[in-house]
Amino acid sequence: MGAKKPLFGYALAALAALGWAAGGLISQELYRISTIDPATLTGVRTTCAFLILTVLLVFRRKSFVLKHPRRDLTFLVPFGIIAMAGMNFTYLQSIQLSGVAPAILMEYMAPIFTLSVAVVLFKQKLRPGILFGVAFAIFGCAVVVGVFNHGALTVSLRGVAWGVASAIAFGLYGIMGDKGPAEIDPVSMLYYGFLFSMLLWNIILGPARVIAPLMHTKTAVLILVMGCTTVFSFGAFLVALRHIDATRASVTAMLEPVAAGLAAAILFGQQLTHNLIIGGLIVIGAIAFIQISERRDVHRFPRED
Repeated sequence: MGAKKPLFGYALAALAALGWAAGGLISQELYRISTIDPATLTGVRTTCAFLILTVLLVFRRKSFVLKHPRRDLTFLVPFGIIAMAGMNFTYLQSIQLSGVAPAILMEYMAPIFTLSVAVVLFKQKLRPGILFGVAFAIFGCAVVVGVFNHGALTVSLRGVAWGVASAIAFGLYGIMGDKGPAEIDPVSMLYYGFLFSMLLWNIILGPARVIAPLMHTKTAVLILVMGCTTVFSFGAFLVALRHIDATRASVTAMLEPVAAGLAAAILFGQQLTHNLIIGGLIVIGAIAFIQISERRDVHRFPRED
């Protein structure tokens, strides 16, 4: 791949956040209008995403070809089964147990995990800019979801457990996407990730249970739209990882709750709250701070990423 373009990477991670925000709103509506459970929603969402991507790749057949099949599959199977399937399921389970706001906040503890792994396993230097940026972004995300409002967030121990699991799964998705074999094209990585994730859920749930929600028209339309946003957001994030590391990408994806709040205001007439405005500005400021400090630190420290 050519030279890295950090600004392009940040833009793609932000677009991924928009897609995930749309998916979160759709899942909330699906839980409201149907009896679908997180496992079934994950299975049908992944299956639809896989089929949509397969159709889109008809004219890009090189994405189906692996240069080193045995080695590549050693990476792609756990990437699809553990990272992609895990990220999808744990987040949707967290939403059902705790609600959208707490689920988002807990999932976006992921930068702490990715930064820790980068420092401990990959010997990345702990630069002050990225450390303060992560902390600043998490604080902004907490403001957006109302964690400082008295009585705003009540989460059970089970909800916390699934929230922590979603943060780890999101972190693994970013780390594996960032550190995976460079020879695997991001689109190929996305395709095979969806393939193995889809196979897992169809084996666990059975095809009949997976396709059952598509028998109802409104539910089917929402799931198909969700499948499109899933392909878009997961794909944009993987391409972003070719230009910025997993920690920076996951911090940028913290725009998700801001985007979800704005979408709710525009589409459903919900009032823009002070939390959304102030917290959103803090998150945007944190992303800008990381970008500025990165340019400054490149003259002080050698780049590892």
